Amino acid sequence: MKASQLPRRVICSVLFCCHSLMSVYASEMTESSFNRLPKQLPIFSQKLSFFLPNDWKLAYTQLEDGMFSAEFLPQSEGLHNWSSMVCIQGFEGLSANIAPEEFLDTMVDTYRESCSGEVIYQRVDDEYINGYQTASAIIGCTQMPNSHLNELQIDFYSEPPHLSEIGFYTAVSGERDLYLIHKSLRGTEFNAITAPIEKTNYREFMSAVSPFNLN
Repeated sequence: MKASQLPRRVICSVLFCCHSLMSVYASEMTESSFNRLPKQLPIFSQKLSFFLPNDWKLAYTQLEDGMFSAEFLPQSEGLHNWSSMVCIQGFEGLSANIAPEEFLDTMVDTYRESCSGEVIYQRVDDEYINGYQTASAIIGCTQMPNSHLNELQIDFYSEPPHLSEIGFYTAVSGERDLYLIHKSLRGTEFNAITAPIEKTNYREFMSAVSPFNLN
């Protein structure tokens, strides 16, 4: 897979353009009940470990054409009404073809095509996970189309045509494969100034699912 050929489904949060009406930003940022037993996923040539809040579940998993995806949600939410999501992805054999920062740049180009508002893209300091190079960024959209309104028989006036979406993304270059870890929020519209995730609080936002390990 070439960098210019990254599939649209590389961004989990764009896969399911169905939105809840909940505004969960404040409660998400103060979540205090975490399960500190790590989850471990064998993904192609390595195993990725991470954490989840106690009341979260595996909602979706897929392995297809050299791409692995696993999506985790709060117990009370589903793939068509989520307000908070953790997504783990793996891309087989991709680490030799694209650097983590280039992967994020290319992914955001695809993300822009789905965003009706302003795209937020803020890189943060690159770090290492068990010696493997990473690139991380805050990525969001101030107006993501509520596209399921065209698919479901519902009252069109009961849901807003757009909602906002934002998350923290980390791309990791493993021994052979490239991994993408992200945690996202979706809810009522914000703008670039009022975005709930920024450089001053992203570590707190990610504390429920970190640290990560790749072995």
